[in-house]
Amino acid sequence: MSRALLLGLCAIAAIAMLLPAPAARAATPAAPAASASAVPASSALATASPAPPDSPALFRQGVKAIQRGATDEAIDDFELLADRGFVHPDASFDRAVAYVDRSRSHHAHPGDLGRAAAALEETLLLRPGDSQAAHALVRVREEIARRRSHEGDSPVTATPSIGRAVAGLLPEDVWALGAALGSLLLTGGLIARRLSRRPHVILGGAISVGVGTLLLALSGGLAAAARHFRTSSRPAVVVVDQARLLDAQGRPIQQKNGVPEHVAVPEGAKVHIVGHQGQLAHVEWGTTHGWVPENQLRLLVRP
Repeated sequence: MSRALLLGLCAIAAIAMLLPAPAARAATPAAPAASASAVPASSALATASPAPPDSPALFRQGVKAIQRGATDEAIDDFELLADRGFVHPDASFDRAVAYVDRSRSHHAHPGDLGRAAAALEETLLLRPGDSQAAHALVRVREEIARRRSHEGDSPVTATPSIGRAVAGLLPEDVWALGAALGSLLLTGGLIARRLSRRPHVILGGAISVGVGTLLLALSGGLAAAARHFRTSSRPAVVVVDQARLLDAQGRPIQQKNGVPEHVAVPEGAKVHIVGHQGQLAHVEWGTTHGWVPENQLRLLVRP
């Protein structure tokens, strides 16, 4: 009996190490749906990340600027909020609205749609499942692809690496909970087989051990992979027409016989920064790696 309990306790202790620290996984405060047509209540904004006392007023000022068509003023307000460290999905969404509106005007700036895509990606990080933001992001990237096609550039997409794609199927916390459940099944099965001599209990214990072992190995491995991706990389979005991929010395990467697959990342594409060297960022885009100037990327705020 002591041996079974020891194995179970070891399994539980191992999976506890995979659970993220509470401080690093603070929940995003609840908030009304993002909209430039309605100003969220001050009490809802007050629950956002710490910021100077006048930030809610600046938020409302930015929304009013969008409503009257003053896109430059709205962008200045929402960018100032971001610089102050004000983090809220509504602020990110309305920043995207301002950039999209300006991109359609006669005084559009290069990179407006890329910055809109970055703001929408940020909205989805802060409020997963926001269908309005997800739909808007698709529309923005479709518009970027249309403009590239109009200029003679073919649409470019990148398939995520298998590891990142599989680990991203579910949130990290869900993988950790699955591993914890597998640990409990494994422990229960070992104890049942140890304490009982009844055939059906022994059979049930054997099944529990098998299922628990599989669930612990699968979910535990993916929880560890998700945590690794979260802690070793930072999401960002390209905010220029295209970011030319460079080598570590800053020289443009040349394609030979189709390798690498891509030599430039288009506007609005999401990349993951995995390193820095001077003013260059080492990025992962799908299965392609390269270096790009940091000022061509917009880092995304994470919850």
